[in-house]
Amino acid sequence: MKTKKFNLNPVTYFFACFITMIAFDMVFTDYILHNIFVSSDFRFLDIVYIENTGAAFSSFPHSAIFLAIISILAVILIMAELYRNKDKYSILTCFFSAMLCAGITCNTYERLSLGYVRDYINLKFIKFPVFNISDVLINLGVLAIIVLIITKKYKNEKTDI
Repeated sequence: MKTKKFNLNPVTYFFACFITMIAFDMVFTDYILHNIFVSSDFRFLDIVYIENTGAAFSSFPHSAIFLAIISILAVILIMAELYRNKDKYSILTCFFSAMLCAGITCNTYERLSLGYVRDYINLKFIKFPVFNISDVLINLGVLAIIVLIITKKYKNEKTDI
């Protein structure tokens, strides 16, 4: 019995992942902040609430408009690159690019609508700044894309990433 190959449009896949991750991030963040007591004490992390008016590690404090412009430009450039070269990129690259763009978009949304980003995850086992799900999406997306580039994981065993 032959298996039918399923060809998925990379742009459609990107946007499906992008929208799903944005929805997950927003619902999860609201759930955590409204249903789990702030300062909840779990084994490896604490849920705390911090209003971050800056970027990573609170750099560029009170620069919401500047950070929003940079973020919007980054998402537009990533999406334009993926669309322009949609046949070049693998589904994995589209997935991790969607993850990156979703994280940037959610942080930008909060920055513009609230004037700050809501950070709430504090790791107990390491001295690290408080962060949120959007930050996780951004960092995992960047790390995965770097790994894909370095290891040259290509679609169809070609020079496509």
